[in-house]
Amino acid sequence: MAYFRYLSNLDNDCLFTSFESLLEKAGLNISKEFSSHAQIFAEEPIQAVNYQSKVKVIISWTNKSIRECSIEVRSDEPYLQKNTSCEKLAIQLQNLIPPKPSSNQSDKTIT
Repeated sequence: MAYFRYLSNLDNDCLFTSFESLLEKAGLNISKEFSSHAQIFAEEPIQAVNYQSKVKVIISWTNKSIRECSIEVRSDEPYLQKNTSCEKLAIQLQNLIPPKPSSNQSDKTIT
């Protein structure tokens, strides 16, 4: 499984207000069914996928009192493969939603 994660800070207390337009700009669809005030679930539309897998993004609070959230990008693409859709989207999101200054640019882990 390809997996990227990083932390970011928000200017306000609402995940939707902060990220809805940015996720749409990245070509992702937000699932209203699986999202809540504490978490946003978004994924690529089916027609944009070149493989059998879709890239999924989960944004959730890690510490709401300091407005810190976690951005997770994952797919079932091979972890060791370069230039996967997951990796490309993670890089695109880091440009749209900057990592927290003290955060690693991206944690790439196998799950």
